[in-house]
Amino acid sequence: MQKSKRLHDRMFIKMEKILSSTILRRAYINFFERATLEEFEMVEIGEGDNVLHIGCGSLPNTLITLARNFPASYTGIDVDGEAVEIARDAVREYGLKNVEIERGDAISYPLKDFDIIIISYGVEPKEAVFRRLKNETKEDVRIVYRKQWDFMDAIYGVRETIPDGFKVKAFHKRRDMIKSYLLEKI
Repeated sequence: MQKSKRLHDRMFIKMEKILSSTILRRAYINFFERATLEEFEMVEIGEGDNVLHIGCGSLPNTLITLARNFPASYTGIDVDGEAVEIARDAVREYGLKNVEIERGDAISYPLKDFDIIIISYGVEPKEAVFRRLKNETKEDVRIVYRKQWDFMDAIYGVRETIPDGFKVKAFHKRRDMIKSYLLEKI
């Protein structure tokens, strides 16, 4: 079953790259805008906040939507160099000066200066990522952890739980079968 999750992740990445290189890019971002804004009602983004999105992908719709609606500083990272270049083009297209896209991963990218950290569903290895988040972030960091809706655990054969050292402050079920948890360190 873990194999089916990896296949799903690869198919999603491929689809996102295709969509991001067409005129559908704006339609995709607009389609998810409301869902993203509803999701982030639980987070309270402030003007001075530094936001990091780990695994932003080639269509950084979360960062674009947030940057267009909340004055803060945004950074998106992804391990895929091609995705990073495509994402940079999308950010330029929107003229967003408060969004940076960089190549990086959750294992080595500096985390200590961020107030809000978004963890995309496909980011791995989760145990190592959350160990770093626990040890190398601000005490009051707000973490948005995305996972699939619980019924998908049976389909993928993966039971994802809240990592040790964190508690759920709020959660939101998105329409795209992603469940977002607002976590805080304990």
